[in-house]
Amino acid sequence: MGCNLARSTQSLQSSITDIKPARQRSGKKGSARLQKVAAAESIKRDLGPNELVKAAMVIQKWYRMYRSRWELRKLAAWNIYQFIEYQGEHAQLQLSNFFNEVIGGFSGEDESSGIIRKALDDIHRTARNQANAVEEDKNVYSFVNLDSVPIPDDYKGLKVKFPLNRRQLQDLVEYFRSEEVLPARYVMEILLETRKKLMTIGTISTASTDLSGQLTICGDLHGKLDDLLIIFYKNGLPASNNPYIFNGDFVDRGPHSVEISMLLFSSFLLYPNAVFINRGNHEDYVMNLRYGFVKEIMAKYKKHATQLLRLYQEVFSWLPLGTIVDKRVLCCHGGISSDTNLNFLKKVDRHKYISILRPPPGCVDDNILNRGEMDSEAGKEWKQVVDLLWSDPKMQNGCEPNTFRGGGCFYGPDVSSSVLERHKLDLLIRSHECKSDGYEWTHDRRVLTIFSASNYYEKGSNKGAYVKLLPGVKLQIVQFMASKTQRRLTIRESVGNVAMTAMHELRERIIGHKEDLLRECRAYDHRKTGRLNASPSGRCIVAIR
Repeated sequence: MGCNLARSTQSLQSSITDIKPARQRSGKKGSARLQKVAAAESIKRDLGPNELVKAAMVIQKWYRMYRSRWELRKLAAWNIYQFIEYQGEHAQLQLSNFFNEVIGGFSGEDESSGIIRKALDDIHRTARNQANAVEEDKNVYSFVNLDSVPIPDDYKGLKVKFPLNRRQLQDLVEYFRSEEVLPARYVMEILLETRKKLMTIGTISTASTDLSGQLTICGDLHGKLDDLLIIFYKNGLPASNNPYIFNGDFVDRGPHSVEISMLLFSSFLLYPNAVFINRGNHEDYVMNLRYGFVKEIMAKYKKHATQLLRLYQEVFSWLPLGTIVDKRVLCCHGGISSDTNLNFLKKVDRHKYISILRPPPGCVDDNILNRGEMDSEAGKEWKQVVDLLWSDPKMQNGCEPNTFRGGGCFYGPDVSSSVLERHKLDLLIRSHECKSDGYEWTHDRRVLTIFSASNYYEKGSNKGAYVKLLPGVKLQIVQFMASKTQRRLTIRESVGNVAMTAMHELRERIIGHKEDLLRECRAYDHRKTGRLNASPSGRCIVAIR
């Protein structure tokens, strides 16, 4: 067998040597392909049937080991990315809690305390005194003055006219595809119309597949316009017979949050009964301050950024918290908890949560992770709203605080089963977590995570996906990956890119916490050797997160 394998190897090398000049001479792929086939036939002739099977098994074993090594590297890089991402969210929540405590601490009657309290309260503005819709319109127009935002005289781009029509939606898609910026006046008009329409719908929306025969659900997009355009290309634009649910987190992180929001809101205005937009944890100005949406607005609309940001806050606060499809499927951004009561949530005045991270008036306990008994009805309501947008599933039974993210809870299969059965539902479709394949089944296939932003961490890091929901709770999951090149990345290239960037991010975090890390390492170094093994080193890094 050794001699036969040696001869086959020589034959294959000879064929490959012949192929290279042939390619250089003719440049024809067909000729090279024919020579490869000839080389394969030569190997078959030199090896007997049994030897051929053995050779194939050796190659298969080698390839599996090779791929496994790269998959392990990808998993390690993935864990680093998620750790850094969730710790960033945790830090932002801690910062928000700090401001809440500072605001609560200024209770004196002196003038300086009053000034500081007012300034901090303006930063974390909430709608404390809700009135009727007319009064709300007055509040909005007190800081949005369309007359002060004219269309530039030299503007020759897309014109937006109301009421919108399908042709304008198609033009808007092409306009953003060419990387043009929509004037601030048009953005404001679309936001105002969207807000007006959102005020007429409930906190928990209801959708149906009866008329259309299907419904498409998209997960996080995070400002990645390429992914939305791929979805529209593969699945079609929203229409009465092609309904969509966008399950939150369409802003932040990516560079095109404005463009995505304009496409989603325009689709909603055009088809209010066929386009449903749920609120995610990033449709929140506290998160926008850290993760890029505020910077994007200020870069694209310098002069009118303040008005636009406040108007976006208003629109985000009116977005529904979830959607129930066919009375059998619940779609929400994060998930549920053992306390989730959809009938109660339907009655919640969602607009008072300008920021989900700020407790509403009357909430005595402002600890977002406290899962004990609340001191007030306002506190119980707030916790349920936070759970809907921030929670993650876990494999073990039970419900516990989500200390990893800093908000919401971890809910187990028993919690999912209980909540779904209590509301006579079959399935929970949520987003909120990046998955390597763009989706993931958990909890005995009763919970589906769908994530639509491909290349989320790095080029080649993950696929995006969307799900088509058919009558009878039948699902079709479609995967994709946005790429500016036609060539598919090899596993070495995709994992190498992800691992390199992950290590770079981790190195920056370690350098930034150098003193804290040294202090933790010294506590573990009982023999004062100046060295630690991998396990205690890992515990030190986790300890300073």
